Amino acid sequence: MRSEVSDLDLVRISEDNSGYKFEREKDGSLIVSPTSTKGGAKSAEALVQLYQYAKTHGGKAYDSSTGFAIGPEARVYAPDASWVSQPRVDAQHGSPSDDGFWAISPDVAIEVKSKSDDWVVTVARVTTFIERGSAYAVAINPETREVVPGGTPPSGLILDFDALIDA
Repeated sequence: MRSEVSDLDLVRISEDNSGYKFEREKDGSLIVSPTSTKGGAKSAEALVQLYQYAKTHGGKAYDSSTGFAIGPEARVYAPDASWVSQPRVDAQHGSPSDDGFWAISPDVAIEVKSKSDDWVVTVARVTTFIERGSAYAVAINPETREVVPGGTPPSGLILDFDALIDA
């Protein structure tokens, strides 16, 4: 018999196990993956690029430990870096999910494949983000330098994929 992991449980597990990334699939199963040193540098580069975009265009950039309840069912994903527009940030403040996982898919989601990830699954996550409401999502394979985008980037967003891959 499976026991469902609540949002509060997921937050607690994440806080109790720093250094690991926890996500929840729609069936309630947990995905646990620590970030490698090289992977962390790539995620940091993605975050810096989205942070700089947020400083000039508004909204908020989020790091790889930030989960979003993108549904359906119990799915919570934490992209390697993400951005949410200011109107959508404002709409979340004071909502029931304000202290947990926002029930939105970020406007922009960046997924960087690690050595342990399956590239097909990484690309499928881009499709899931778009289906769940992201305007733009991108999968990046540093080993092959392949970039698979989905959707349309917001106005003014230009990502430097070479800098991200080489980080």
